[in-house]
Amino acid sequence: MLDSTPRGLISFSLVILMSTSVGSAQEPGWQCLVEEAAFSRRDTAEDAVFLGRMWLSNAYTTGGDLARDLWSSEDGVNWTLVLEETPYDGYSEMAVFHDKLWAVKASVWNTEDGVNWTRVLEETSFGSRGYGELVVFEDKLWQLGSGEDVWCSTDGVDWTCVLDKAPFGNRYGSAVAVYDGKLWLCGGAVNRESDPPEKHYKQYTTHNDVWCSEDGKSWRCVLEHAPWAQRQWFVAREYAGRLWIFGGFSNRESRNFSECWTTEDGVNWEPFISGQMWSARHEPTIYVYGKSLYLAAGNMWPLMNDVWKLTMER
Repeated sequence: MLDSTPRGLISFSLVILMSTSVGSAQEPGWQCLVEEAAFSRRDTAEDAVFLGRMWLSNAYTTGGDLARDLWSSEDGVNWTLVLEETPYDGYSEMAVFHDKLWAVKASVWNTEDGVNWTRVLEETSFGSRGYGELVVFEDKLWQLGSGEDVWCSTDGVDWTCVLDKAPFGNRYGSAVAVYDGKLWLCGGAVNRESDPPEKHYKQYTTHNDVWCSEDGKSWRCVLEHAPWAQRQWFVAREYAGRLWIFGGFSNRESRNFSECWTTEDGVNWEPFISGQMWSARHEPTIYVYGKSLYLAAGNMWPLMNDVWKLTMER
């Protein structure tokens, strides 16, 4: 999220299905399902797919306030307020693990229904982190992408630091995903001024590199400079047999991105071209739900609360 106003087109051989937006004719690519969802305008909201629904948790809202609410939806259009005040730490990362929904930050909580939450750990070994990611890999919960260390747990209670100094360094605002049997980390920023300094936050240097690991301990840089520009505050997901990235913020140019890129190997990336496209933004919330991708909210200054959908043949 930002505290000031700024906050070769190649198609690939996947077939886009025709999807219908509310009240409009059929068009290929991304479709806007709703321009103003029931939840407030926000960014940095956490996503989960749990109990056959999409869940949206907490957020940075207008004026810098933290929304502590929890919402769910079966279709991306109709959203239900599940909790107005969540008990877990604000901005907790979320994941579905062992048939429960987990919220992890300075403490660890889980739930079987989204309503009744249990605190299972009062204080994590890694402490409160900003812009990290919680993912499930090799039947473990993994915490990485904020700092230079990598942590995992088999039960959410006992956490092991599998790597204290990763070769990608002390990253911030990276995109993290599980794809092709590996952990992936893309881009993000380090707390080091570049020469010349980047335009927006001069103390940061952003990257467009791509890293992967089969065990969380040994990391390999598969690409030092991807064709997409250096960025932070973006999202990575596996969808339709490929790895994708969405949106983000260029600290170098002080602008947001309205684009998504995709790859099969982490090395060869292609931009995805759509007839319609969501506006430039960082920190959107991304779901892989059913056979579709959903994008909700994000920050283009102003904050947004729209919802978009993309369905592709796998």
